[in-house]
Amino acid sequence: MALPEPTVAVGSDEISFAIEELFYSRTDQSGIILSGNSVFQRVSIYGWNELSGRPHKIVRHPDMPRAVFFLLWDTIKKGQPVGAYVKNRAKDGRFYWVFAIATPTEDGYLSVRLKPTSGLLAAIKREYPSHRAIEQRDKCTPADSARLLVARLAELGFRDYAHFMATALSGEIDARNQQMGRPPDRIIRIFRDLVESAGSLMQQAGVISAEYEKNQYVSRNLQILAAHLEQQGATIDEISNNYELISAEIKSNMTRFVTSAQQVFGTINDGLFLVCTAKIQQEVSRIVRDEPPLDGLSQDHEASCLEGQHEAYRAKAVEGLRTIARQTRNFRDDCFEMGRLAGGLRVTSVMGRMECARLSAVNSGLEALLGDLDTFQEQIAAALKQVNHINQNLQRDTDALLFAEADMCA
Repeated sequence: MALPEPTVAVGSDEISFAIEELFYSRTDQSGIILSGNSVFQRVSIYGWNELSGRPHKIVRHPDMPRAVFFLLWDTIKKGQPVGAYVKNRAKDGRFYWVFAIATPTEDGYLSVRLKPTSGLLAAIKREYPSHRAIEQRDKCTPADSARLLVARLAELGFRDYAHFMATALSGEIDARNQQMGRPPDRIIRIFRDLVESAGSLMQQAGVISAEYEKNQYVSRNLQILAAHLEQQGATIDEISNNYELISAEIKSNMTRFVTSAQQVFGTINDGLFLVCTAKIQQEVSRIVRDEPPLDGLSQDHEASCLEGQHEAYRAKAVEGLRTIARQTRNFRDDCFEMGRLAGGLRVTSVMGRMECARLSAVNSGLEALLGDLDTFQEQIAAALKQVNHINQNLQRDTDALLFAEADMCA
């Protein structure tokens, strides 16, 4: 069946192509094009003899921020897959948008690209021109521009670029499935639920950390009050020492607690991106294998490269799930320890209340400090309750994905 010619979107210079079409290209380590598929060749409007042996930036559009390509190259040179919204330029000057996934191989890079149609694309179309203008106005280096772009993504609610690209790719796959009449992808849905739960986990860990920062001077203020009360303040001094010991333990556990939450989030987010990448690579491999040879070149090797990466990323995603299972168990232990310390705060507060009643004539300062201590304990207890609930959800969803391991990228 003959492939359709690219068309121009009404009222613009944008080239339109079908939602089911997927691009493929392979380059060496310098970005020189070694192979590709008919969709890439046809939509770019170059002949294959014009693409083969040329730098992939032959289709780069001048509207693209340099920051995006800095992040792409910086990531894949570290051996990690990466994704980005890219505006490309065809041979005749027209443009087309893709969501590109670039992945490293032993001797170069693979790129698979799909048509972006999710709501996030509209935001990107607003952000890229303004960011490109800043680059040109301030003569930013690519590295500086990349830092500005990541900072802007943080303002838009993304924790880092990895969070953005996993959210974007999973959203594009959802939108593509819907437009192609496919059911929602169950594995991606569970992974996205995991990402949301892990984000809530980090939020609650942040609540506990913030409460600690607000109350870290309670011990010192109790000591000052004890000194002011002289002999009557001996018990308060003891209460202060107890609080200081518990507070020191909370502080030593806090870094591990927050770091554990960040690790859980990062592992889940990476797993989502790997699963999405593997699914698209698998679909492209089938398309490429069924294509006629491009200018006489067999596509079997290209399909094998894609299938090999699909299997590798699927395996990495599964291993990531096993890591998540271990991390959630460790986090459960961290929660138990934080709960024990919160209980110690409660005992200290009760002791303080008893002493406050005995010193009824001079207890106004102590009453206020005990109120701060009670608030601290209650906030930690409430946050830990939420954390335990979230952690149970994480364990449940992780177990469900591991149970469905065979379907991870089917």
